[in-house]
Amino acid sequence: MLPDSIPQLDVTIPEITQVAFVVEDLDDGMNRFAGVLGVDQWDVYRFEPPRLRDRTYRGEPHDYSMALAITDVGGTMLELIEPLDGESIYTEHLAAHGEGLHHVGCFAFDDDAAVIEQFEAAGMDVVQSGTFGPEGADEGVSFWYFDTADELNGVIFETAANLDAMPDPDRSYSV
Repeated sequence: MLPDSIPQLDVTIPEITQVAFVVEDLDDGMNRFAGVLGVDQWDVYRFEPPRLRDRTYRGEPHDYSMALAITDVGGTMLELIEPLDGESIYTEHLAAHGEGLHHVGCFAFDDDAAVIEQFEAAGMDVVQSGTFGPEGADEGVSFWYFDTADELNGVIFETAANLDAMPDPDRSYSV
């Protein structure tokens, strides 16, 4: 039996969709990860206004932006994130720990609102969120990061919804 101090959630994680690392320089990170993991193709996005909207940080509306690179490694999405502007959970991570593992994500929930409610009820609030999608679109990919660092040895948990609304990458990067 687990101690009472460990939050108990009534959430089943169907998969780990994504493993993400914060880096100081995206191109350098892609080159390093490619060299070790054999990845030769990345999709690169700039998450910034106007495509990045409805941003929150630590429970308040907040401006931040980031560049990210995504690839597939063995059926799992690998993401590298370079913070661009504004304070965020990525800049916090770099200041406290340097580059490294930042979060894992599950993007396969049937009811994201129920998952958010479960995490918050267990005291693991949303620490950053936003929506990313085509400029002028009503919908986009919504994402939520939860304050799980204490419970998961420094790792944050993320979920996202509406991944079909992800726009085409800003560029591709081949190593």
